[in-house]
Amino acid sequence: MALDYVLEPLLPSGISHLILMVVGIAGVLAFSSAIFARFTELYRHDEEQAARLRAFAQALEQRRAQVQALNIAGMSLTSELETPMVLQRVVEQARAVANAKYAALGVFDSDGQVEQFITSGISDEERARIGPLPHGLGLLGVLQNDQVTLRLRDLHAHPKSVGFPQNHPPMRSFLGTPILYRGVSLGNLYLTEKQGAEEFSADDEEAVRTLAAQAAIAIENARLYEQIEQVSVKDERHRIGMDLHDGVIQSLYGVSLQLEDAAARLATEPDAARKTVDRAVDRLNASIADLRNYVLGLRPIRGSDRPLTESLPTLAAQARTNALIEVDVVVVPEAASALDSVGREAVFFIAADALGNIQRHARARRASVRLFLENSTVVLEVGDDGVGFDHERAVDGHGLRNMRERAFSAGGKLSLQTAPGRGSRVRFEMPVREEAKA
Repeated sequence: MALDYVLEPLLPSGISHLILMVVGIAGVLAFSSAIFARFTELYRHDEEQAARLRAFAQALEQRRAQVQALNIAGMSLTSELETPMVLQRVVEQARAVANAKYAALGVFDSDGQVEQFITSGISDEERARIGPLPHGLGLLGVLQNDQVTLRLRDLHAHPKSVGFPQNHPPMRSFLGTPILYRGVSLGNLYLTEKQGAEEFSADDEEAVRTLAAQAAIAIENARLYEQIEQVSVKDERHRIGMDLHDGVIQSLYGVSLQLEDAAARLATEPDAARKTVDRAVDRLNASIADLRNYVLGLRPIRGSDRPLTESLPTLAAQARTNALIEVDVVVVPEAASALDSVGREAVFFIAADALGNIQRHARARRASVRLFLENSTVVLEVGDDGVGFDHERAVDGHGLRNMRERAFSAGGKLSLQTAPGRGSRVRFEMPVREEAKA
């Protein structure tokens, strides 16, 4: 070694070898120390990287759980169609999505006052101790008036904060967002007390705003469903009124005609009068059965469910019995089979209404019912040789109005020809269904 040549002439050989050994050991120690320091640095870097990866994985898991909760919330909201249930579910799902201790949904009236305040995380006893509904001031009013999202670390630090009433649970962190449908506020979501953190995150805000958009659609759907239900109830009442007019009322009128005939014949033809009374009693019992079915919410099964080749002759037979008039019936089978169920029902009830009007008002001796094909149209004509009437004054009559509404609903056209002293003729035209043309 070069150092040996330098030290050997100056020092005894033993001392020079010792110095060389010390220098070698020092070099090894210095190198080892450098290597150890480098390994320590790498280990610390790995630990920091592992910590960052664990934090990232935890954030991803939290986000995954949040997205999953948001998806569950969306599916859950679509399963409800009643507004109160939808509002309650919105509150509960928002609380789960943001991992909040408390959640509430406020609905305001046209004067800006809270008319509904649905909560989650607070028991009924706690609600009772808090007292009446909030007035919509403070932060609640900010969301309602400005329609903005608020995310606060400490809600008490906000200049619009007005504090809480007595017995209100303590709350600090806050996240609130409006529920908007086409720019119109349906309510506001309020979340407080983020669990596991000092404040709600930007991800929480994004998730809750997404939930608010889903909630807006669910709330509006529920409201539309309720409106449809109300319309359905009105339509059902109207339908029952029409069916009662077509069925029970006409049957009762037929009974009254039979009883009048029996009364007139009682002195001269007691046996015939007795038979007429018996028939009237039978018809009256049938009418009572129909009324009982309506009371029980059942629609009586009448001739509308049978082929027109059977049901129209049955209507004519009833008119003969009730009003003692001759009724001619012609039903072309091809015309009857060319109608679908909607058209068949319309034909039946229009014929029933027209014959009912003849029995009540026409004072006719003869009537006719004809169902036939005319080009690509099924035509029903019901006529009589009675006294006729002033068409302009009779347009609003209940029976005629029913016929017009049934014709319009079925997609057909109704016309009336009548004049005082010249009888009347009802004509209903219904296009042949497409499958019948094929």
